[in-house]
Amino acid sequence: MFQFPIRPGERSRDLLPAQAMFLELSQVFLGLEPGQVDGMHTGASVRNVLWLQRSLGQAQTGVMDGPLFFRLSHLHRMTRRCRS
Repeated sequence: MFQFPIRPGERSRDLLPAQAMFLELSQVFLGLEPGQVDGMHTGASVRNVLWLQRSLGQAQTGVMDGPLFFRLSHLHRMTRRCRS
């Protein structure tokens, strides 16, 4: 089970799947950055979370929480289906 929330500046192994999804999605969506998959919630990781929050009309906090991770994984799944 993932441990959320993950705030900007924090390190968490639970962030790795989100960073990997953002990396893949950065090839499809303008505004997403191909950041590191290292568990550090800094730089591109935070900016990508802010992009997703802005796209969803949510408050732009940069915090990765459970509901946001769920939406990211849904977007990732849908994008993969459309690309195959």
